[in-house]
Amino acid sequence: MNRRANRSKAIKLIVAATLTPLVFAACAHTNLPEQVATAAPVGTAKLQLKIAVVADPSLTIHEPLGFYEKLNPALADTVREALAADFETVEVVDDKARAGDADLIAIPVTGTHFYGNPMKLTVTFVEPKTEQTLADLSSAKPFDPHAPGSYDHLGTDLALMVPVFIVPPAVFLVEPTLQRHDADRFNARFGPALVAMANDVADQASKDQAIRSLSIRPQPALVK
Repeated sequence: MNRRANRSKAIKLIVAATLTPLVFAACAHTNLPEQVATAAPVGTAKLQLKIAVVADPSLTIHEPLGFYEKLNPALADTVREALAADFETVEVVDDKARAGDADLIAIPVTGTHFYGNPMKLTVTFVEPKTEQTLADLSSAKPFDPHAPGSYDHLGTDLALMVPVFIVPPAVFLVEPTLQRHDADRFNARFGPALVAMANDVADQASKDQAIRSLSIRPQPALVK
C-alpha cells in the first residue's frame, strides 16, 4: 500500500512539474506594438480644443490559452494621433487627474476578449469642469484572421515546445520567443482594425455638435 501511495505521489509530482511551466507560459503577456494612425494633411484647419486621452494600464485583450496583450499606452497613442488630425492639441495622460487644462478628456475602451468579429472601440468624451459626458462614440471594424503574418513562426513555435515536454523547465528558456511570436501574430491580425477604428472615432468626434460647440468661445471684450 505504501509503495502504491508513493508511486501515486510521484506521478502527481511529475504531472505538476510538467504542467506548471506550461501554465506560466500560457499566462504570458506582451505590450501592443505602436500603431500608426492617419496623419493630418498639411494646412488642415483644426478645432481649437485640447484633449487629454487617458491611458488605462489595465486595459487588455485576452486570447485563448491565456495569452493577453496590454493595450496601453499603444492604444491611447493611436487614439491621440487619430484625434490630432482634427484637434489643435491632443496629449496622453496616465489618469483623469492629470488632464490639467484640457477642454475634453477622452477615455478609450475596447473589449477584453476578441473571440468574435468585428472588434469594437468606444471613446467617451468628458468635459472635466462639469464631469459631463458629451459623447460616447463607437466604431466596429472586422479583423482579418488570415492577414499576412497571422500564421508566422507556427512551425518554429511547435519545434520549440518539443523539448519542453521532455524537460518541462525548458519552457522558461523558450517562453520569451513564443511570447514575441504570439504578439507578432496578434498585431498582424488585429492592428489594422484598431487603427481604422481610432480614425473612425476621431472623424465622428470632429463632427459631433456637442464637441464642436466647445470650440466656439466668446472673444474677450476689448478694453477701451
